[in-house]
Amino acid sequence: MSLSTVDKDEIIQFSKLANDWWDEEGSMSFLHAMSQIRTKFIKLELIEKYNLIDKKKVLNGLEILDLGCGGGIASEPLSRLGGNVTGIDESQKLIDVANQHAKNMKLKINYKCCNIESLSKFKKKYDVILALELLEHVNNLDYFCELITHLCKKNGIIILSTINKTLLSRMFVIDIAENILKKIPKGTHHYEKFIKPREISEIFSQYGFQIKNIKGMNLNPILNCWKLTNNTSINYILSLSKK
Repeated sequence: MSLSTVDKDEIIQFSKLANDWWDEEGSMSFLHAMSQIRTKFIKLELIEKYNLIDKKKVLNGLEILDLGCGGGIASEPLSRLGGNVTGIDESQKLIDVANQHAKNMKLKINYKCCNIESLSKFKKKYDVILALELLEHVNNLDYFCELITHLCKKNGIIILSTINKTLLSRMFVIDIAENILKKIPKGTHHYEKFIKPREISEIFSQYGFQIKNIKGMNLNPILNCWKLTNNTSINYILSLSKK
């Protein structure tokens, strides 16, 4: 029996949010608020990695793969920066939302309803691979990360963002954000799937990748705005490339 990275329950959970995906005040408000600092981190990492000149279409020519793209919150700003973006998601409802919103915004983004296993069969490799707020929702994490490395060009870069496995992250994300404030739909996260940066480092080192940069993403719940910090105890974002 072949391994699968797809958690069907997660697909069902997120598909239910499809109609609300682009409502910045709705159930995806945390993700919309986080989008700006994620894009900032990605842009700066790519400028450094590829010696790019910071201009309007700074990512022009880069092949970018957005895994678990959902309705396109991460894909769209990278497309505006000139990236040739492919976004994949297992949920057809979310891909439909992503396609419609990109059309409304007059953006050309290649969205596909598929999983990473099926994409890996096409042999295409990418300059940039993103898995943002995704690792904590997949099955067989080690296998998923292995497939990421197969899709990455030799001189490519992988950027991941997820939730650290700490008591603080459990309290903030599940107890407060989901159960008390109800800023995140209840049942979105499961503590046993949270991941320490050390675990990510150990998995990717098997394939010759190492962490190049890591930052915490901290939320001001009153202002509902995020900032990059050195505190990685809850949310964090990191980049990996070949040693």
